[in-house]
Amino acid sequence: MSLFIQGMRRSGTTILFDALLEDPGLRCFYEPLREQDLSVGGGSGARDIDAFAETRALREEFRRERYPDIPIDEFNWGGPRDPGLELDDRLPPHCRELLAYLVAQAPAVAIKETRLHHKVADLAAIDPTARLVHLVRDPRAVTASVMLGRGRKHADRFGTPDAFFGARTKRKLWSSRRISELLAERERGLEPDPPDYMRVLAVWKATFAATRGAGMATLGERYLMLRHEELGAEPVTTMGRVYRFIGRPIPTEVSVWAGEHVADPKPIPFEGDPRWAEAAERIGLAELAHDAGYTGLGATLAQ
Repeated sequence: MSLFIQGMRRSGTTILFDALLEDPGLRCFYEPLREQDLSVGGGSGARDIDAFAETRALREEFRRERYPDIPIDEFNWGGPRDPGLELDDRLPPHCRELLAYLVAQAPAVAIKETRLHHKVADLAAIDPTARLVHLVRDPRAVTASVMLGRGRKHADRFGTPDAFFGARTKRKLWSSRRISELLAERERGLEPDPPDYMRVLAVWKATFAATRGAGMATLGERYLMLRHEELGAEPVTTMGRVYRFIGRPIPTEVSVWAGEHVADPKPIPFEGDPRWAEAAERIGLAELAHDAGYTGLGATLAQ
């Protein structure tokens, strides 16, 4: 059994991964297509360990054995090395084979990534029985998390709505800046130099549409969309739903850890500001957000 977890950055994929780590019968691998650096705490900060350590070691072993002429940095297929690669529909052979190598490590494997939103067809080819959990989060909450940073460390920079919605910076925004630049070349409504919040919304739209569309078309019942807000509000119940989806009994260790460590969703800054809905309508996001269960991004849909 192989389970892939895909979600846009800052959508809660790491906290879900953290809970699955408690399963003694599940081998879990953290972002095999990421950069080579340490990742202490991953994206959630819930664990004081290098989340990437085991995956890094296996990736280095795989490279030595199969692709010694390819630099290790080229296994980072997407951000931060080259975020535009995430919009490609296919993975190169060395990345596809790496994922297959990890899938073969144990009878039950979970792989968490943020760079596979346009690669769902490849996942099905790697393992025709694979299941995909697509973790989504309110686009406004994702945007706030990206802009404010982990622990909301940049909150002082955006203390007013005008500061938040008017910000145009050179920050990478967890790769959203470069991806949004590429999207601006092909997407309607996205101006050449949009404010930061609109960049993140545009990336949310693209990654959600690609994952949702290919997941339903390619995987059918082996695709599950899961909302971050459900996981935060009812962690034990939601983890039980994940385990029913993969056809395994939920271990007590997973339930206990999730109940103790998964936090309630944080409030969305300036949630009622009309600029959210205006941006969503301009870039064609409102209907997709509605499909994901978020109705506050379009005046028509919210009525």
